[in-house]
Amino acid sequence: MAGWRPQAVVFDCDGTLADTEPLADLAWREALAEFGYEATDEDFRRVIGHPYPTTFAYFAARAPLGDADEFRPRVRGRFQQLLDERLVLHEDAEATLHALAADGVPIAVASSSSRDHVLRILDRGGIASLVQAVVGADDVTEHKPAPEPYLAAVAALRQEPAACAAIEDTPVGIDAARSAGLYTVGVLRGSFDRVQLGAAHRVVERITPASLCHGRHATGPERA
Repeated sequence: MAGWRPQAVVFDCDGTLADTEPLADLAWREALAEFGYEATDEDFRRVIGHPYPTTFAYFAARAPLGDADEFRPRVRGRFQQLLDERLVLHEDAEATLHALAADGVPIAVASSSSRDHVLRILDRGGIASLVQAVVGADDVTEHKPAPEPYLAAVAALRQEPAACAAIEDTPVGIDAARSAGLYTVGVLRGSFDRVQLGAAHRVVERITPASLCHGRHATGPERA
């Protein structure tokens, strides 16, 4: 049905809404270096979109990091410092969020990061008032690529998944949104190419309100 429009939109946070991936990578690089491990770009491609326990397990298999709970403050403290100093929202995502809010479209954020982290970004970015629901890693039992984060987000907005759109920048997030039943838009942010994001209903270079409003019943992925 041409002209389908979402009744609500769920944004991923890190990488999609906010340009935080380079900051997270830097925080991890510095913490891992203390244990003698030099993380590579390929390492970060393998863990992007996953929650802390998965990322820690990946690096703990490559360096003697000790206890996960004791290691976490090393990364979290530095990451929060970098967020306070250098946080930048992706211009296209911020503009789309404002346009959707102005049209009265309910908005949620579903993230593999903690709720506190997401709230910090929304607050620092000046967009907290535009978001009606937040689902963080500590709000669900199963994380992306499982559908639970997106199912929880649309439930919080009192919507049905099929009436909603999701915006993601990783294959893990796209799998989560699609398996939850949302129309899924993959945005190219540099970490993955069109083929790697190909499970999305649509892949775009920039997010716009119009990019969420087409092809709901297409037989295969769209390209824009």
